[in-house]
Amino acid sequence: MIVFITHGDGPRGAERALRNLLTNSPTSIMLSVISMGKRFGLPVEHYVTNKLMAVVVALREVERGLESDQQVTLCYVNGHMAVPFIVFLIIRLRSLLRRERIRLVLWEHCLPHTHYERRIGGARFVIRSMYTCMLSMADAVIAPSSVIGDDLKRYFGGIGSTVLQLNNPIILEPASSMQLPIEWPGRTATRILFVGSLTREKQPHLALDWVSANRGSNVHLLLCGDGLLREELQNRIIFENIPATIVGYVGNLRDYYQQADLLLCTSSYETYSNVMMEAVMCGCHVLTTDWPGVESLYGNQPLVRIHSTDVSPVFEVYSLSPRPDPSERLTNFVVLDYIQHLEGRN
Repeated sequence: MIVFITHGDGPRGAERALRNLLTNSPTSIMLSVISMGKRFGLPVEHYVTNKLMAVVVALREVERGLESDQQVTLCYVNGHMAVPFIVFLIIRLRSLLRRERIRLVLWEHCLPHTHYERRIGGARFVIRSMYTCMLSMADAVIAPSSVIGDDLKRYFGGIGSTVLQLNNPIILEPASSMQLPIEWPGRTATRILFVGSLTREKQPHLALDWVSANRGSNVHLLLCGDGLLREELQNRIIFENIPATIVGYVGNLRDYYQQADLLLCTSSYETYSNVMMEAVMCGCHVLTTDWPGVESLYGNQPLVRIHSTDVSPVFEVYSLSPRPDPSERLTNFVVLDYIQHLEGRN
């Protein structure tokens, strides 16, 4: 049995990875989710409204797994750190008195040091101390990339927890319609796509730089996303007459991935980039900034080219490999294998 502690559903990588795993898991596997935020809306979910209730429910679910004679894995995904810290501590103290085997796992999706660096004063010390203790108590840290493992070594070098690299589980449902709400202009030679929030860390202005430098090649960029920079980017597109269109939020990105020639990932850093993997799965080439760890994740993918830090890069248009059929459901993981990794059986 696996019990997940999370702050609920959302658009970020951790929540999407968990949702993909849960919605694809057979009902024969015992899974439980404690949500302290937006509901996932799944049968295995336990929605709670405060930290005390989250602790009580998590311990109750662990007990239920033990009573069913199963190995129990308690997996902290995200949310209020006080909750998993207390649960981990109680379980470790209890294990001193009882011979029960409960595996404690941190399923880490962000750069670990960011848990506390944005805090000030005593709060920073408290958060760092709790996270350090959780690392000491954990049997393993599950991370989607070496980026997170390297961050753990840099900021928590004395911690002996095993770090297991395991790709985020991704599911791409069939394209709903090949008629896009906003399409590339009819005579576009190279259809460029940007997917992500229009915020500073995603650096969408670099996507405009690159498209502007290649406007002679009849390219056009669609930016699928929204954020604080939308008005600033729109003004620049108009003022510089850049061949780009801001689409805004898109519900089914599969439609766009299937038709795009090139995805731009311009982030200053990523810990995995679900977007890049989704594009690759759809046969779309990727041009990316060289954020730490990107080559270790995608360097062996034949559809991905790692870009250098040129000021005005020029696109190389590659011949496309065969595309998956739009009606085909795409996944990058085997559920039972993934569950076994989380449980430490592999």
